[in-house]
Amino acid sequence: MNTILFVDDDIRVVSALQRALHKTYEIEIAGCASEALEAIDESSYAVVVSDMKMPGMSGIEFLARVKEMSPDTVRILLTGQADLDVAIAAVNEGNVFRFLSKPCPQDLLARTLDAALEQYRMCAAEKDVLRETLMGTVTVLVEVLGAIQPLAFGRAARLRRCVRALAIELKAGELWPFEAAAMLSQIGCISVRPEVLEKYYAGEDLSGEELSQMLSHAQFGRRLLHGIPRLSSVSRMIERQHEAFAEYRGLPEEEDSVALGSQMLRVALDFIRLSGTGMAAEAAIMRMHADESQYNPEVLAALGRVYREVGETDLVSEEHYTSEAVPSEHQLFRPVAEQVLRALRTA
Repeated sequence: MNTILFVDDDIRVVSALQRALHKTYEIEIAGCASEALEAIDESSYAVVVSDMKMPGMSGIEFLARVKEMSPDTVRILLTGQADLDVAIAAVNEGNVFRFLSKPCPQDLLARTLDAALEQYRMCAAEKDVLRETLMGTVTVLVEVLGAIQPLAFGRAARLRRCVRALAIELKAGELWPFEAAAMLSQIGCISVRPEVLEKYYAGEDLSGEELSQMLSHAQFGRRLLHGIPRLSSVSRMIERQHEAFAEYRGLPEEEDSVALGSQMLRVALDFIRLSGTGMAAEAAIMRMHADESQYNPEVLAALGRVYREVGETDLVSEEHYTSEAVPSEHQLFRPVAEQVLRALRTA
């Protein structure tokens, strides 16, 4: 939706703009910065146009907040001549796309809105291309995993469904990084012996050496993914997938996302592992609550809600892959997979 939000403490001004432009643009209005921020928290806007002088918060301060809350929203500042130097500084600092002097002729305002909407569409298109490229890379890597470790491939498919459901339930924001982390969380298992994987997934006791090998796959996965552009956060989620929960406050947004993603992986992994040993899903959740200090309580509670809503079949069903019956498309990736594995082992 290419909606434009006009913000001015003089409601007559923005009401007049809305009436003049409503046939060409989809426009909403707000009478103060706090009202506008509440609207932005609940809805998406392609463009925000703000007056410079408003009570409680200046237009520059307001648009800086908009940038934090909705980075893709294009921001325009309306300013008087006396504030021209400040407005130029705001543009140079990247908080504002354009500034317009008041009073602004309607044709100039319309041209500026058109340019802002085009900028928004271009950025959205670039993000879509990037997302598709990254997910294509993820798909190839998952096929590599399927060629070498079919058991881990099946586990990754289940993890993706579970983590996606958790991310939606927790309103975690953009889904693709969490889905990519789930799909690639087992990629490091190409370094684990198949018999060790089978024992781990079956819930059997592992020797110290086997357990060390199993848990090290998370770091191996990080090594594999670390150099891929835009997958840095995903690789760190994967590296931390076995970590117990530790509460941190005031983390930067990216670090907070990594912490949440790694905990969604931890909860989903343990739930699927327990239910895969023959334990009923409800019993698995109860078992995890008995050791709840290991998990983010919000994620663990979300797991219970998701399970009650979708049931065991949709959440943890698994297609079984065995080394004797690898899907034919995975055979195409086996030579590539073996080269990747050799390169990693000698790196």
